[in-house]
Amino acid sequence: ASCSSQAENPACSVEHPVDEVHRVMDAWHHAASVADSTTYFGAMASDKSIFIGTDETERWTTSEFKTWSRRYFQRASAWTFVPVEGERHVTVQGDVAWLDEKLDSEHMGRCRGTGILTFDHTSGTWKIEHYTLSYAVPNEVADSVMQVIQGWNASK
Repeated sequence: ASCSSQAENPACSVEHPVDEVHRVMDAWHHAASVADSTTYFGAMASDKSIFIGTDETERWTTSEFKTWSRRYFQRASAWTFVPVEGERHVTVQGDVAWLDEKLDSEHMGRCRGTGILTFDHTSGTWKIEHYTLSYAVPNEVADSVMQVIQGWNASK
């Protein structure tokens, strides 16, 4: 569907600049690094939005993620992921945006994030509907990483 005019497609009522998505994502990552849970969870679209963490058990709604992470937000910093400059790729189509980004973390090294955001006309800002955090595993070490995971799974 083309979003060149509202007459052609009423769902595409506003052209949203990509830099607005960048601002929301940068503020979201910063909020976690300074343990600002109000801003962090306020960036989520609803209590039913989804955050998928790196562990296979980590699929949370915003409400579940708030409960799980409460102890982290009681510290000076919940966690810190720093977006790698020039490595966030955003596409906006109407009121929906999707992105992938590279992130650096002192604790987890190089990671990747993917997200889907929707534009909330009530607040006039983008909100995160779905975000997935994953490890970036170099292909050259993937076999050894898989061996460690398989060994751990076998020991359970």
